[in-house]
Amino acid sequence: MQKFHVIIAWLVLLLLILHLIMGSVTLLSPVFLLQSQFAVVFLGFVCVHGALALWKTLGRKKPRALLSYAGRNRVLWVRVLSGAAILILAFIHRTLWTIRTPFGVLLRDFEWPSLLAQELLTAALLIHILLNLRPLLMDSGLESGGRLLRGMIGVTLALGALAVAGAAAYYFSGGAA
Repeated sequence: MQKFHVIIAWLVLLLLILHLIMGSVTLLSPVFLLQSQFAVVFLGFVCVHGALALWKTLGRKKPRALLSYAGRNRVLWVRVLSGAAILILAFIHRTLWTIRTPFGVLLRDFEWPSLLAQELLTAALLIHILLNLRPLLMDSGLESGGRLLRGMIGVTLALGALAVAGAAAYYFSGGAA
C-alpha cells in the first residue's frame, strides 16, 4: 500500500503541473482544452491520495495518542489540515471557475471571491507540497536532502509564485469579463 501511495502522490504532482499548463493555455488563448473531464480525473486522484494519506497517518495510531502529543506533532497536523484545505478549496475552485450550460462548460467572470479562493488554494498547495517533499523523496527511495530537494523546493516556489502572480494579473486585467 505504501508504494501505491507514493505512485499516486507523484501522479497527483504531475497532474497538478499539467493542470497549471492547461489552465494557462485556456486563459491566455481562445483554445478551450478538455478541462472539465480532466478536472474530474484529477480530483479523483486527489481524493484517493487524501484517503491513502489519512489511512497511512491515522490508521495505525490511536486518535488519543495523536491528540496527546499535539505539540510534538505540529508538522503532522499542518500537513493534515493543509490537505483538508486543498480538498475543500479544490471543490470551491471548480465551482467558482465554471458554469455548466447545454452547450458545454464556460468560464465565469473572475471576481474577488475567485481571486481569494485561488490564492488560498495556492497557499494550501505550497504548504502541503513543501512539507511533504522530503517524505515523498524518502518513500520513493530517492535522495531526501541536498540538490534534488533544493531543486524541487525551488521549482515548487517558482510555480507557486507564477500561480499567485497569474491569478492576480488575470483579476486586475478584468478577468473573463
